[in-house]
Formats: sequence, C-alpha cells, structure tokens
Amino acid sequence: MIRPVLVTAVAFAAAWGAGAPDLGRHPVQSEPDGAALAHAVPQVQPQAPATGFQALGAAFDRADRALMRSGPLPETAARPAMRPTGIGTDRPFARPATAGQIARGARIPPPPASLRNASDLSCIAVAIYHEARNQNDFGQRAIASVILQRAALSRRWGDTACDIVVPRQFSFMTSRYDYPPIDDMRAWKKAVRLAARVMIEGPMPELKGADHYHAKAITPDWASSMVRVRLVGDHIFYVDPRSSAI
Repeated sequence: MIRPVLVTAVAFAAAWGAGAPDLGRHPVQSEPDGAALAHAVPQVQPQAPATGFQALGAAFDRADRALMRSGPLPETAARPAMRPTGIGTDRPFARPATAGQIARGARIPPPPASLRNASDLSCIAVAIYHEARNQNDFGQRAIASVILQRAALSRRWGDTACDIVVPRQFSFMTSRYDYPPIDDMRAWKKAVRLAARVMIEGPMPELKGADHYHAKAITPDWASSMVRVRLVGDHIFYVDPRSSAI
C-alpha cells in the first residue's frame, strides 16, 4: 500500500518540475463522466524555512560584503614584547666576607669545613681560636701578628696566611687541611673580628717582629736559638735572628 503512494508522489513531483500545465489556467478533466472541475488551483512555489546553518551562512555573507566595501584594514605597528621586571638574573654569588667588611660590621661567617681553599681571614681566625681563645684580646691578636709576620717573609714560610697555617706549622692541625671542631660560636666570632683587625693594621709593633712563640708550660728545642721578645698571657714570643737576613 505504501509503495504505490510513494510512486505516485514521485511521478507527480517529476511532472511538476518538468513544466506541467498551469493548473490555474487549464481545467483538469475528471473521470469519463465529463464533469469539469469548477475550481482552479493557483501555482504557488512552497519555500522551506531557513535552517540554523543557512541563517548563519547568510550572516557570514553579509559580513564579508560589508568588510569588502569598507576597504583594507589599516596596518598596526607591532608592539614590543613586554620584559619582566623585578627579576634579578645578574645577582652575584655570595663571597666570603673580607677583613674590611668584618671591621664595618658584616655578618660573621661560620667556620669553614676545612682549610682547603679557605680565605686568609678564616685561616687566621681558626689559628686564634685553637691557640688562644682563652687569652685576652691582646694575646689573641699576638697569634695573628706572628702569622702575618711570617707571611711577610714569603721566601721562608709562604706567601699568604693560609700558607703559614695549612702546612702544619701549628700543632692544632690534625692533617694538612683539617682541624678539631669549633664548638664555641661566641669565641669563634671574636676570633674572626680580631683576625680582621690585625689583617687591616698589620703585625703588632709591640711584638717587635716576633715570628715564633710557644706556650710557657713547655720549652721547645728551637727556643734557645731565638731572641726572646716578651711574655703575653700564656705564650712567650721570639724573633728568629735569621729572619732579619732574609
């Protein structure tokens, strides 16, 4: 039943599109009884409503035509890229404080793990701590003065303070670069400040060029060949007569 109806509908649509006679001007003959239709059917082409996609396409077409009528878009200058601010990329690495900085109140650095590649300030401060931290300020500065006095005679002992301390010229060193732990941070900070002072002022004139010392509780073999200068706290200071000839 459905198939004959579909065939009829397709045939009717084909006849309509192929130029069938206008139903509004030519009457349609009825069945063989000869009765004519009394009414005429006007030719009206039905229009399907526009779909959503069709409406959107039409809107795009109108926008394109309006853009073409308005001419080319003006060229705009490219804006420079914004650079971030407040980000320091050239910040220097932290360096050990110098004697001058310590004298001006800079933060006291912690004790170095060892004296390998240590600064002269650290080497002198370590020597003061282990040799004379129980002495007064003058006695602690006297230890630093001997180190600088030896460094002044570079051809005999070394060019820098660390050259004097590191090769185990002092008995507190446990190996070439190692020393016993530093536990008294108050005494350490004082040793650093006094070391910085002597590095700035130079060897103490009160010691008259002393380049040797020893604790007064002992008498080393070399003491007899030295010129005694003075007793400072628990240490006796000497000048080596050979130093003046260097």
